[in-house]
Amino acid sequence: MLKGVYRAELREITSEERGWHFGALGVTTKQLEEFSIDDMAQDMEMCAPELWRLLGVLLNDERMGSKPEEDRRDDHLTEGDDEYWSAVDEIDLEGFIVGLTTEGRSPPASLDKRSCRHAAVVKIKKVVIMSILMQSVNQKANALQSILGIFFQSAHTPQKVIDTLARVGISISTETVNGAIRSLSTESQNHLRSLGQSLLASYAYDNFDVDLKPHVPTVEKSHDSLKHLTSGLIFPLGHGVTTDDLRCSEELWGQSVINPNVEDVRLPSRRNWTALLSINPETSTPNHLTRRERYNAWMFLSDLCTHGPEYFRTLKGGITEPETIDQIPLTKTEIVAARAMDVNNSTVSGNIRAVVDLLRQGGIYDPAAVAAEGLDAPDISRYVILIHGDLGTGERLQTVQLQRSIEATPWDRFQHVVFVPGLFHLKMACAEAIWRCFLQPLAAREDETSLIHDVTILRPRETGIYCSKPGFRRMHQLISHAGVCRRLDCWRIHVEGLGFTSLEAFAASAPTLDDLKTVAEHLVRSYVANYQLRHTKARPSNERDIQFENALLMNKYYLLYEELSYAMNRGDIGRVETCIVPWIPILKAVGKHKYATQMMNFLTNVHYVYPPGLRRAIRYHWLVNPTGKEMKWRAVDWCVELNNLFTKVKYGGKGSNRTLERILLESPLVQAYRNAQVMIQKNFLHTHLTVKHGDPNMTKSFKALATRFESHSPHRRVAGRKSRYEILDLADKGRELMDKGMRDETERSENMTEDTDARAGMEDVLVELL
Repeated sequence: MLKGVYRAELREITSEERGWHFGALGVTTKQLEEFSIDDMAQDMEMCAPELWRLLGVLLNDERMGSKPEEDRRDDHLTEGDDEYWSAVDEIDLEGFIVGLTTEGRSPPASLDKRSCRHAAVVKIKKVVIMSILMQSVNQKANALQSILGIFFQSAHTPQKVIDTLARVGISISTETVNGAIRSLSTESQNHLRSLGQSLLASYAYDNFDVDLKPHVPTVEKSHDSLKHLTSGLIFPLGHGVTTDDLRCSEELWGQSVINPNVEDVRLPSRRNWTALLSINPETSTPNHLTRRERYNAWMFLSDLCTHGPEYFRTLKGGITEPETIDQIPLTKTEIVAARAMDVNNSTVSGNIRAVVDLLRQGGIYDPAAVAAEGLDAPDISRYVILIHGDLGTGERLQTVQLQRSIEATPWDRFQHVVFVPGLFHLKMACAEAIWRCFLQPLAAREDETSLIHDVTILRPRETGIYCSKPGFRRMHQLISHAGVCRRLDCWRIHVEGLGFTSLEAFAASAPTLDDLKTVAEHLVRSYVANYQLRHTKARPSNERDIQFENALLMNKYYLLYEELSYAMNRGDIGRVETCIVPWIPILKAVGKHKYATQMMNFLTNVHYVYPPGLRRAIRYHWLVNPTGKEMKWRAVDWCVELNNLFTKVKYGGKGSNRTLERILLESPLVQAYRNAQVMIQKNFLHTHLTVKHGDPNMTKSFKALATRFESHSPHRRVAGRKSRYEILDLADKGRELMDKGMRDETERSENMTEDTDARAGMEDVLVELL
């Protein structure tokens, strides 16, 4: 009789009406994201209560009454289980476990935590066993097996392992997994096409290289193992942007300088760099401090209360964030990966192919082809499309538009392309500008207060790297760590003038937060270069302290870089723009003329040429928020670099399965694979779910550098102190270059000294996550 009951229950739970016929060949991303062990367990218990109860007895489920004694409960938790659940304590799974074990009933008032955890593991085992039985009764009832098969594929599980698990009944076969991958790829393409044809989408692309070395080189394949591919992402345009805001292609072409038929009266008035000083104007200056000075004061105060003596850390909670200038509304940005293209976009023709292919994936075609072939696609002739990329991408797209300006149709002229430069690569350029100023010149390393001595303490094994080519990650961390130590030294020097021997002695006097704010405002005026530095440099040499002047400039550039990083992470696009404006002459002064020109022209177009609707669309989508959380805004080009990282390193096949065709097939599934792994980790109660590293403990390093500053402080003014290398005010130098209009000369020097565009490596991308 019980056999008949069990068979009947299995037939009920495996019926198509119950919804557990997954159909791996027609799997969708929504099914992956919505799968839940909890939902499956509740349905199993409801449709097969006797079989569910039997499994509970066999698995010693405590709620089945199989263990009368309280002490016996702990016997089933092995030592490994203890370690497992102590690790689970580190993440907030209590609510999940309660929901997993109470099965719709209200949990007891005093639910035993250990029993609850054990029951959660038992329930997972019951679901797995029931799923094996369900698939044995009906091959189509393979929901869990399909989910696990896709998870195994995303984790690069060897084929022989997947096939073995398929024989056991825990997974689907490798052939079925490949079919599911093709289904997901097709679904991704359909979704991308739907988003693109709405015209409310922006595109981003960049190149990445993959070395597919053959195991046995042959004559025809001995030199072509390095493949130059192009990846792309699509972001929906939100924040109230409509298609009417993008219907300005004809208006922009009518006033474009590359239009051979444009009338001079229709050309926009020429504006220089000083016009950018009026964007995002300040409405008030509390305490007679500018907006930038208020941010700098906040940084001084925050560094003291974070890295200073213990007393100051108790005051950190009272510090308020700097005011916002123009905050992008906080929403989670959907990211849709396009299929990677076998295109080398390092050439102009390669960029043409990349843009056309990317738009084709978005369902956008040449209007002439749409009319001739009757394609189901919108007419793009009157609209513009935002294309994000790095400096090299922007230069080549502008070259395309210049060379094609004589064409007859908007499509052939690339009239629909509006380029948006990536902020991540701009940030890399700013870090390199600081390196060129303070570390690259040999003479800049000779003073006792020079930056290289900070490096010898903070990174003693990497001094040679910092002197040659440190890259973005190292410079980013050096600016952050050395900046903290130097600002703390400013505090120390100032409180010594107030009669305290050290910061610890100052902390012992228990100053209030208002007292610290007043001091921080004084520090900004005294230890950060401003307009008064010009008068200081005009004094007689016996009254000047050149090393002190160098330190003021260093503090200025550090804080300007920190403010740019802060504004980008916060999504304050107004503050981002106000930070870029002073960086333009600095980049000009250090020889990065292309970046200076690109950013100046772009901001000028955004604020003085583009219509208001397009201006809003660009500014509010210059940054995206993939998580929907505060302080998690990211540059679009950084998202592309991260997608390249996953495509090259983590996905795209392994071993003999790592082929060009496989990389192109799986490239749109990067986010789907990541979602599948997150879903499995949460449903099966994995620990260590985060990939974010904790902040390094820099206490001893900061203390060592502070000790050095006590004997060689760059912030203690010493009249007549010389320097082997006097740092120029790069802002003044850059403004002079732009005011003189030395365009021809800078173009010639640019070809000799400036790199085309720094490439972001894996470490450069990941440092943004720290």
